[in-house]
Amino acid sequence: MQIERRARGVGMPWRRFSLSGLGLGRLLFWLAAPEGGRIGSDVDVLDAAERRGLQIAVLIRTGLVLAVMIFSIVSQEWRQGLVAMAFMLPFLAVGIAMSGLIVHGRDRSWMRYAYIALDFVALGVVASLAPLTTGGDLPQILIFRVYGVDVFYFIVATSALSLSPRLVLWAGGVAIATIWSVWLALTLDMPRTLSWSDLPASAPGTLFIEVFLDPDFTGRGNRLVESFCLAATALVLAVAVDRARRLLRRQLIAERAKARVSAVFGRFVPDAVVEQLTRSGGRLTASERMASVLFVDVEGSTTLAETMPPERLIGLFDAFFDRVSALVAAHRGVVISLIGDGALVAFNAPLDNRDHAADAVAAGRALLAMAKAERFGETRLSLRIGIATGRVAAGTVGGDGRQAYTLYGDTVNLAQRLEAMNKDLGTRLAVSAATWAAADRPADLVLQGARQARGRREAEAVYALATATAAATGTQAVTAPVADRTG
Repeated sequence: MQIERRARGVGMPWRRFSLSGLGLGRLLFWLAAPEGGRIGSDVDVLDAAERRGLQIAVLIRTGLVLAVMIFSIVSQEWRQGLVAMAFMLPFLAVGIAMSGLIVHGRDRSWMRYAYIALDFVALGVVASLAPLTTGGDLPQILIFRVYGVDVFYFIVATSALSLSPRLVLWAGGVAIATIWSVWLALTLDMPRTLSWSDLPASAPGTLFIEVFLDPDFTGRGNRLVESFCLAATALVLAVAVDRARRLLRRQLIAERAKARVSAVFGRFVPDAVVEQLTRSGGRLTASERMASVLFVDVEGSTTLAETMPPERLIGLFDAFFDRVSALVAAHRGVVISLIGDGALVAFNAPLDNRDHAADAVAAGRALLAMAKAERFGETRLSLRIGIATGRVAAGTVGGDGRQAYTLYGDTVNLAQRLEAMNKDLGTRLAVSAATWAAADRPADLVLQGARQARGRREAEAVYALATATAAATGTQAVTAPVADRTG
């Protein structure tokens, strides 16, 4: 019997569910994934990454300020140490405050830009006002030659940890603006200034040294070079950060695609299969391998369909197949497809399983025990199960519009024939001789003699579960030492 069902959350009617029946190509673009629930939008995730990166940058910067402050106090004369500490304490306080805002989620986007700007403004104030020495007056313009602008590169570099290209460019722009603001503030009060342009075209080396060492030398050309290097550094870092953001977006898409596949297929497919599907781009390479195939069917489903309203019937089979998929997964099997009121299950395809025959038999026992102990919609179901072991061809087939992971081969057909043979044998679980041998000859599997399955030329030994035989026929099953044909 074929029952048209509707996949939950998919809104798509189908008669046969398969690993790729819904189209993996489209599923890879249904962007929703769990992160304790769901992954947020790209904006949310990137904003969180910016905040975490900025927090790291703030911690690095605060730690560096603290180390420099301690070094200044220890290495300098105590008066100079106190002056250095007075200048650095505000830096330290701002860093601690910003870190606290980020940790408690109270920071805002504008605060990040203000924080970067504040660092440069503070450095500019220090460069403009901090005395170079306590032993006498020196032109403050010498600050550029004594300390340079190396610390500006550090701030621009740490801003890249925020994963925000705009913040990096902002840092570079504010750094350049700070350099020129300080330079202008210091040179405007100077009665006399010298620069490289004051040198004649063929100036001797002594004159070059004399101008460079002159306290009134302002180095406008040096500031231009520093500005160019800072701008180039900020631009390169911004491009690198932008590339990192693009990679992060691709990773988010991949994670959402994986989660979407898991959400749709997870009810029937173990996580390992989903991993293989996502890694292979939605296709599992065709291969021939030994496997055990289990086919389970609900007995009397035609009567159920005639006597039960459609909505209730679908609800019954939804609950039933949920339990089937859970039990199969617990025994390292894979539900390949649901066909009407039956399910085709594979062991050792596509997942590797050395004990596939034993696991298939154990799964069959578990399914029969579940059907005996549980009710579905106040209805107790009777199952018939067939298991066969042999070589199968497994892989995804179909075109770009629709693909399905499926199994081909005589083993698949035999499993279905054995399921149907239960009706003639009065049993619930029938297995092939190859399955019985590969499962290490279970004692509760009773030889039913040589049977010729429909569509096959030769008769083969068939085994049935002893307890299932007794339950189906109302008699005690008897084990007989009859030679089997496992070949």
